[in-house]
Amino acid sequence: MTLAQSLSTYLNLNLLLIVGFLGLRLFSLTLSRRGLRLQAGVELRLHYTVFLVILGLTAIHPMLPRNQVFSPAAKVWAAQSIKSFAQDYTMPDQGGYLSLPTPRGTSTVQADRIATLGLTLGIILFILGAFFISRDLHTLFKTKRRSFLVRKIGRVRILVNDQIHVPFSYWLPGQANIVVPTVLIARTTDYQMAIAHELQHHRHGDTRWVYAIWGLKWICILNPAVHFWNRWISELQEFACDETLVDQNKVESQAYARCLVEVAQTAIDQKHVPACATGLMFLVERNLLHRRIERMFSNSTNKMGRSISVAVGAFITLILGATAFASSGLVQDRRVTIDQAHAMAKKAESETGFPVVVNDRVLKQLNRYIGTVEGRDFIRESIARMENHRAIVNDALKKYDMPVEIMAIPIIESGYQNLTERSGSSVRSAGIWQFIRQTARNYGLKVDDQHDERLNVALNTDAAMRYLQSNHLRFRDWQLAILAYNMGEAAVQKAMNTLRTRDAWKLIRNGYEGDKDYLAKVMAAILIMRNPESMN
Repeated sequence: MTLAQSLSTYLNLNLLLIVGFLGLRLFSLTLSRRGLRLQAGVELRLHYTVFLVILGLTAIHPMLPRNQVFSPAAKVWAAQSIKSFAQDYTMPDQGGYLSLPTPRGTSTVQADRIATLGLTLGIILFILGAFFISRDLHTLFKTKRRSFLVRKIGRVRILVNDQIHVPFSYWLPGQANIVVPTVLIARTTDYQMAIAHELQHHRHGDTRWVYAIWGLKWICILNPAVHFWNRWISELQEFACDETLVDQNKVESQAYARCLVEVAQTAIDQKHVPACATGLMFLVERNLLHRRIERMFSNSTNKMGRSISVAVGAFITLILGATAFASSGLVQDRRVTIDQAHAMAKKAESETGFPVVVNDRVLKQLNRYIGTVEGRDFIRESIARMENHRAIVNDALKKYDMPVEIMAIPIIESGYQNLTERSGSSVRSAGIWQFIRQTARNYGLKVDDQHDERLNVALNTDAAMRYLQSNHLRFRDWQLAILAYNMGEAAVQKAMNTLRTRDAWKLIRNGYEGDKDYLAKVMAAILIMRNPESMN
């Protein structure tokens, strides 16, 4: 998974947690205003279902199609800027630069630094998490060593311990345990109610779910939704156990309420609550006692809780799915991979048959234009200016039976700007096709101190077509013809004779070229011109 995918998936997870929490909260408040509420057990299962949906959508998020419903939170570029491209560029799978929106614009930093920072933060969180979970596990194992097995109920082991004050339950792979204070054994009724309560936590799966929720708290430690949600679920777990015991007449409600009060008084002396434990020990920490007793004797529970829960669950699932799809563009990787470049070439060739080459040099220039902010601006502006000259260039292409891909050359030469000669420049070129004086004169253009027909777009374009056509007739290869357009046909012929090859790329790799990467730039411009969606 790339950096962009990892960051996008992480942001998506946090967004889904917020949306899921707010959706459930809104539903709960709506019922509350009408004097209704779901059965606690049904509501708890709804929460667990939404959690499963969120985890499932997070898992498939990297496979979702990219889109831009939301404004991207970050973009990964091939280089910090087009000016530093030669030093900054790496292959798309080796690094990049990440732009993060700021109040005044865009802050661009090396993606590897973000990855290093993320990895460092991840390691810190892992160490903290490992510390807390190891502390809890150490406490549990120490408690277990000092406890005595008194009975088994199915796969659940009932342990008693002299050093604890409040019953609790926990799960480890292959182990489902309930630990109760030794003093509780003498109070038979309270002991039985405590065991019944803790058994419900195991039956509801609370002792397993606590690990998933605990893990999300550490992964999304800066997300307030997951912390509020954790508290809410912890309360629902207690409500659900109370509801099951009372509704199914497994305990007498008055006696059970008295037991809760007594346990709450004792819970004050409980020094440490393991994060992976559930049960009556949360009475004081969660300040639930009053609401638990009030809810136990309330009859306002909506009797159609399960039907409402299914409908709400389906609706929230749809909202979460839409959110996951919409957020797939939160982090956009503006770089082009070699596979994407080949797909662009295949599309380009399917339209006209013009041979479009993709290699490491073309990919580099493609990322120079698509994978940098300035590069994208240059291409967009060039294509916009191209529209002003399209009619003239198209007429010339048809007149000389030239491929439409030739229209990409002025993008590289001038950005379709009708440039005059630059004073002080060693190469005195002008026009959208950037003819030097001698080449212009060779093809019938008048260039002197009073006139410069290179600035006449129609005449300059006609001359460029004749020059390119001449090169193609000579070399019988469009790549060699374009290379000759830049470095001269005589130089290309000499290089071919020296290396005894007609492969333009072999000539280039052996140092025979005019402007550096000229042919690669033209190929990149053709790919973009034939795949305009790449600039979206």
